[in-house]
Amino acid sequence: MARPEELRVEVASPDDRIAIAHLNVWAYREYAFDLGAELWPVLVKELTAVGPAAETATLLVVREHGDLVGSAAYRPPGSSVSPVPAAWASVDLLAVSPDARHRGVATALVLECLERAAADRAPALGAGVKGYMAAAQELFTRLGFHREQGLAKRDEQPYWLYRRQLG
Repeated sequence: MARPEELRVEVASPDDRIAIAHLNVWAYREYAFDLGAELWPVLVKELTAVGPAAETATLLVVREHGDLVGSAAYRPPGSSVSPVPAAWASVDLLAVSPDARHRGVATALVLECLERAAADRAPALGAGVKGYMAAAQELFTRLGFHREQGLAKRDEQPYWLYRRQLG
């Protein structure tokens, strides 16, 4: 198993966008049954909106043996979207292939976002996390993020803002 610092996080190319959209859906498919026939298509639409996300975010990827196994969108201060305050940097569309989980891929992506946020002099790095995303809640907590507040429900689930204060 690779340690997060051994994984290479790189900026995605425009040619990666379709693969990122597929990875996002593959990574989140475990929630399809719980969300049901009405809400799963709403989440799929969010997960596949990679092109619009790339207009205001830097898409980051991790590859293993040439295959895309993880991705995230880093938004610098001024481009974060609700629920993250615009002045903060943020991470969203964080996805890891089910076959690559527990190898440090998500950790490597979030650590890269933290480095970018510090370089951008952001006061904090934030992320919105839905209640059914237990792995994301554990990841952000383990990496020193604090759950700020409960937000209005999304997809009929609790929703929280996670924040990691920066220097």
